Amino acid sequence: MTKNFPEEEIMKNLVLSTMLAAIATATISAARAETANSYLPPTYPQSVHGYTETFDRVRERSKGELDFETYFSGALLPAATTLTGIRDGVAEVGLVYPSYTPAELPISDFLNSVSFLNEDALAATIAYTELNLTLPSLQAEWGKYNTVFGGAFATPVYRLMCNKPVTTLAQANGKSMRTASAGYTAFASSVGGTAVSVPIGDAYSGLQRGSLDCLLADPTNMTTASLNEVVKNVTLVTLGTAMGATWVYNKGYWSGLSPENRTLLLEEMMKGMVDQQLKFAAMEAESLDEARGRGIVVEEPAADLAAHVTEFKAHWAGQLVGQSSAIGDPQAILDAYAEAQQRWTDLLNGVDRSDPAAVLALVHEHLLGKIDPANYGM
Repeated sequence: MTKNFPEEEIMKNLVLSTMLAAIATATISAARAETANSYLPPTYPQSVHGYTETFDRVRERSKGELDFETYFSGALLPAATTLTGIRDGVAEVGLVYPSYTPAELPISDFLNSVSFLNEDALAATIAYTELNLTLPSLQAEWGKYNTVFGGAFATPVYRLMCNKPVTTLAQANGKSMRTASAGYTAFASSVGGTAVSVPIGDAYSGLQRGSLDCLLADPTNMTTASLNEVVKNVTLVTLGTAMGATWVYNKGYWSGLSPENRTLLLEEMMKGMVDQQLKFAAMEAESLDEARGRGIVVEEPAADLAAHVTEFKAHWAGQLVGQSSAIGDPQAILDAYAEAQQRWTDLLNGVDRSDPAAVLALVHEHLLGKIDPANYGM
């Protein structure tokens, strides 16, 4: 038997259904996690401490109001298109390496080239973060792509890792060397080597087959990329670091947050930055210890190679400045970075660097306390 509903009852049911649908949609929208992108694997310090752990704390502190779902290993955005992907709202936040987009981020790329001069990865990271948080020209550079900088990373210091001894200038001459950026390419040429630009993932087979004699990279790659199976000698020359932005936010997303939530994110990013860098340092020590345990020779450079590195760094700084007039006043930027790095080196030398709380207290006192979340990035 078919039951007939009065027209008024039908309308009431339609209104009720519409309201329930709207409530369900609002609930789903409110619960939706924002999108985060790390082109690195989930096991890297930037991914573990910068993304997984940081956003777990953010979710807990905000009681779920701020929630991020991270895509690792370039599953959403590869390294070279992360910046434009954030600009276009494909991700609300992502990890950006400026040297992959030098035309878009010329000042940041300049500083990454300057990083060949770095000798202290932790001080370099905080100094680079400070400049990006406070220097108008850098903020304008990120802003041009509708983005906001959140914090940095620097790898451990690069070393010379080879399949045969290379501790002198004579031994370096004629060697094929895997390099990562302009500074390392120029250095390889300066010692008579041949620069080979290949991804770190291809270095294993290159060293194994002999198409590479050496690579310039940080020692953690010996364990993360299993290079301890093919590297025979590590020369402890100090060849700078690679630097980048661990967090870059879509500006529309950032500006839509309350000052309280921007404060929360800044606080947790600074903790993530410290944890990330201390983990890098621990991994470096562990990698070198494991190398020694495998019989890999880990030794200091000979006097002539050490002196050449020092001379090359002085030459490289001047060369960079001379080639970088398009960014305005490169010498002023270099001086600001050098001053900030020295100040942070001095500050960090006064605390136990293995104590995350002590390092983070310095960051809060001498950096974060100077940033106004109500205005930063707006």
